Amino acid sequence: MILQDDRTAILAIAMVGALAQISHQLKLPNYITACNRSDPHLNECVVKSGRAAIPKFLNGDTKYRVPRLDPLEIAELKVHQGSKALGLTLSLKDSKLTGLKHASFEKARTNLEGRHVEWDFFHPYITIVGKYDIHGQVLLLPVRGKGTANITLTNMKSIFKFNFALEKRTDGEEYMKVTNTSLDTDIGKAYFKFNNLFNGDRLLGETVNRFVNENWREVIQELGAPVIDSVSQVFEIILSRICELVPYRIVYPE
Repeated sequence: MILQDDRTAILAIAMVGALAQISHQLKLPNYITACNRSDPHLNECVVKSGRAAIPKFLNGDTKYRVPRLDPLEIAELKVHQGSKALGLTLSLKDSKLTGLKHASFEKARTNLEGRHVEWDFFHPYITIVGKYDIHGQVLLLPVRGKGTANITLTNMKSIFKFNFALEKRTDGEEYMKVTNTSLDTDIGKAYFKFNNLFNGDRLLGETVNRFVNENWREVIQELGAPVIDSVSQVFEIILSRICELVPYRIVYPE
């Protein structure tokens, strides 16, 4: 699944001090094994190293400016799809995303000459719970309400892709600069629960919740962005911290 161009999402993650500048280069964390760029089994090395490193990163690493990522605290997330008259607006505040620690790093495709990398993951489940505010239409069904929401994706396959360039800094070292990222997903099933729809009208609320769960494949195109964007943001945080702080020759030695 790729989010459509007419949908926008804004994600704000609470990371106190995460943007503080570090003026000196760092080595790789001791829980990451560097993979030689000329290794004929480079991709296998990346997967093995990643499997060992990701759980450490998810617990946070202040030295590399990585906050705790499972549970991931999300200050605010907004999704707008379509026009004001016929569209849908969903906001989630004070949310927590869980389940990333159960992800399995499956495959890697590393093209260093082409400056392109892809990572494949399998997620048994990912859940985001928070305070929601929704109004608009879901599959032409009018929806409005405020309360607590739970969006859960199960058996999800994801492919995180990124391009990078090499930039030389004042310390004389080359660093990877991520220039583009994307996340493709294939979701096994999705579950939705919105409490207090229509100002607490139980009948209407149950009807809408039942409808969105029975039609989850279509609904996920409109309401799945909060979870998917959050997962993508986690990958970007981990990647950017390493690329910003560790020279390329250390990440991928010759």
